[in-house]
Amino acid sequence: MTTNSAIAPTTLLMLAHCAIGLGAALVAQRKGYDLGLWILWGALGGTVALIDALRRPRRPLPPPS
Repeated sequence: MTTNSAIAPTTLLMLAHCAIGLGAALVAQRKGYDLGLWILWGALGGTVALIDALRRPRRPLPPPS
């Protein structure tokens, strides 16, 4: 089945989901969390991962040695 639009709505939703997940990973990284784990969580969770990242507290920096 083909559609008349250039990009199918499902494709747009998948791209938006991945972009939101990437945003979640970047927010979490700025708060001190592991980027690799958050990219995975963002790809799976999308909007839920973004809400999770925004609600998490900033991780404290380790003391200087």
